[in-house]
Amino acid sequence: MPNTQQKGNNKMVLFGKIAQTTLKEPVRRLFTGGFEQMGAVTRKPDTRTREELVQTIDYYTEKIPELKQFASEIKKLNQKHMGTVADTLELATHNEMLPTTVNLAAKTPAGVTYREAIVKDMIEASKTNPEAMELADAIINNTDSLTSKYALGMMSGGVLKNKELAAQMRETVKIVPDIARETLNGGYTMDYSKQENFMDMIRTFVNPNAKPDKITALFKDLAPATDKLATDFNIYMDKFVNSSTPMSQVKENIEVLPDVVKMLGEKVKDFDVVDFVTKNTNLI
Repeated sequence: MPNTQQKGNNKMVLFGKIAQTTLKEPVRRLFTGGFEQMGAVTRKPDTRTREELVQTIDYYTEKIPELKQFASEIKKLNQKHMGTVADTLELATHNEMLPTTVNLAAKTPAGVTYREAIVKDMIEASKTNPEAMELADAIINNTDSLTSKYALGMMSGGVLKNKELAAQMRETVKIVPDIARETLNGGYTMDYSKQENFMDMIRTFVNPNAKPDKITALFKDLAPATDKLATDFNIYMDKFVNSSTPMSQVKENIEVLPDVVKMLGEKVKDFDVVDFVTKNTNLI
């Protein structure tokens, strides 16, 4: 009930005015209508201005009660990281029209929503572990909404704040498009198997045992070399990226790989390509 004053003419006069604030619509980047592609995608760069990002952050943090407490902190981040958080909030309010979906509004075992845990960690990561923000950004820009949400949910347990994995994250960013194509392409499976495969591969690289220089080499050096061979080989990724062999030696071994495979003849079926390029052994 507003404060009023009785005047001689029996009219009621308001002492003050009730302020009304109308939220401006967010400037969405991921879902702007039309067909939503599934699998590996390539999103256009974020071209929103800082003012548009602030408008977007204001909208979502006002609409999502548990995130309102973070509004001012998010708006103090650098512009690129603000964009990543804005994308995360857009994902957190998006529902796929599929039998399988990921609800980031659900509660974690710690009793907070996944989206609250993610945003809180992102704010800290932006300041102390920016490589984690680059990884989150790469995932959002190269995977469909279901996979992006699945990945963010899996990363809500604190990994974004793990500075000891910064080097592995930095190198993994470079191959996220390759990982997406390797694990997500093909038809809809009506389950989370592709998302699980995607995250299994991410965890192989974002791992304290993984050597950063081997991460990009797997896709840029070893995989292309084996693709040129007539025989299909299993590549044990964890064994390759965990190897301590100097990359100079690995590259030398990759160069002679075609000659070695040709020399082996029928014995090639027992050939472990990773053992060879990391140890120059297994010559049966």
